[in-house]
Amino acid sequence: MTNNSPETPQDRRNEYREFDPTVIGEFIGSREIAASERISTGKSNTNFRLDLNDGQRVVVRLYSENAVSSPAREKYLSGLIGDLVPVPEMLAHSDDWAVFEFIEGDLLAHQPEHAAEAAGVIARLSQIRFDSVGWITESGDIAPFDFGDDYFGLMLEKQEVRNWLGPDRLQVLSTILANEKARLAEINSQPSLTHGDFNPTNVLIRDGAVSAVLDWEWSHAGTAYMDIGNLLRNIDPQFHESVRQGLVEIGFDLPGDWKKRAALIDVGSHLEFLTSSRNEDFKRSRVELIDSFIKMFRN
Repeated sequence: MTNNSPETPQDRRNEYREFDPTVIGEFIGSREIAASERISTGKSNTNFRLDLNDGQRVVVRLYSENAVSSPAREKYLSGLIGDLVPVPEMLAHSDDWAVFEFIEGDLLAHQPEHAAEAAGVIARLSQIRFDSVGWITESGDIAPFDFGDDYFGLMLEKQEVRNWLGPDRLQVLSTILANEKARLAEINSQPSLTHGDFNPTNVLIRDGAVSAVLDWEWSHAGTAYMDIGNLLRNIDPQFHESVRQGLVEIGFDLPGDWKKRAALIDVGSHLEFLTSSRNEDFKRSRVELIDSFIKMFRN
């Protein structure tokens, strides 16, 4: 897991947690920590890379108090995924921490030419189907989302969202989303395993292939178009055709309006970000993306 993407603490969803090595004392045993480094990618939990004196390298994740996921849930998801997608093995865990194997690789953010391989991962995840949308619990049940059936309606009623959008932009966006209800319903009609945060800082590349997909905190039963939209948003448009090719090669049934479908789902993430603790510069960039969304659907 390469640490090449520094961030400032104020641009996080949750504060960093301090790492007390004694909490994983049973896992370490008689060994010693030769070196440790906080990994800067990730906005919710706190991750440390540890080098042990026997040569083993691991990643310790300290879960935030209000984290969506838990070690037990991620353990279940790893078993559900099996060999379909490479994920780090969980070596030990408790209620609020987990130790994972360290996977070698460079971030897709630094090797975007491998976007097709990343898109292939999305296509494979979409093969794991569910009967309904919602959070996947540690027991394998699907728990309905707490926002009900009208996520966009709920977000557009939030005062912080309305403040950032302003009345004119809010009206245009509301009209577009109302006009797209049929397409949204179709998109969400076949729930599948969705990573939920499929950006290039969560995908590792080694020797031209995906060596691991990281940070499954936001995974759920939903639509692959959330992951597609996240990937498209975070790589240069020159690689968007590679995304299409990667999806099709694995057998994803991609309709002609696939980019619009991805944008429809992705705009929900922009709205959620406006309610988060991320910094104001980041939120302004989300408003700019919402403007691009509006332009796409008004043309």
